[in-house]
Amino acid sequence: MPELPVLVCASVAVFLGALVQGSLGVGLALVSAPVVQIAAPRLMPGSLLLVAAVLAVLGAVREISHTDWHGVSWALTGRVAGTAAASYVVLVVSGPTLDLLSAAITLGVVSLLAFDPERLPRNRGTLLASGAVAGLTGTTSSIGGPFIALVYHREPGPTIRGTLNVFYTAGTLLSLASLSVVGRLPGEQLAFGALLLPAVVAGFALSGPVRRHVDGSGRTRGAVLVLAVAAALVLIVRGLVAMGGA
Repeated sequence: MPELPVLVCASVAVFLGALVQGSLGVGLALVSAPVVQIAAPRLMPGSLLLVAAVLAVLGAVREISHTDWHGVSWALTGRVAGTAAASYVVLVVSGPTLDLLSAAITLGVVSLLAFDPERLPRNRGTLLASGAVAGLTGTTSSIGGPFIALVYHREPGPTIRGTLNVFYTAGTLLSLASLSVVGRLPGEQLAFGALLLPAVVAGFALSGPVRRHVDGSGRTRGAVLVLAVAAALVLIVRGLVAMGGA
């Protein structure tokens, strides 16, 4: 298992990520994945997938009444396909290439929304596509939330969080099962994830006042777009660094 400094750094990152995601509905992997990837790469992505599953359950329980069940059903259909594809993609496509491709898709969508918010309608096609991409990138890199969040960026904060958390709960469990089936989920990843759970609970508990402030100020949509861009930049940097070190 990692040394104490690694655990402390990862716990702080997960705490901050849980605080952001508990407030906006997305952000855990964006904040914590780069830190864990650098500090303990062999413990990715299983440790954060376990953490994400627990956080999603907490969020879903808190705002289950605001969930868009129709949208979740279509997005999860896409997620199943994306997760199945990820089991094959990780064997034939390099991680850096996948990171750069995911970043390009995200930046393209955000660019369209910045100039014309209506260019990404919420329908079966966009829900299926975003769910598939989330399943692919969520399984391979643990960063999949921004794709589905963009489809819901015009909805009220409680709807975004409630819907995404139900989607995350089913999706992360599916990703964990998929990695386990193909032998890519060692026990040490799950053990490390379990050590990070107190930080998740603490971050989630403190997110209550923050989400009320964000909802009241009407800044949810802007925050979702900013987080999506930040996620794309993280993927670009990670992909380029990996390519440079190859």
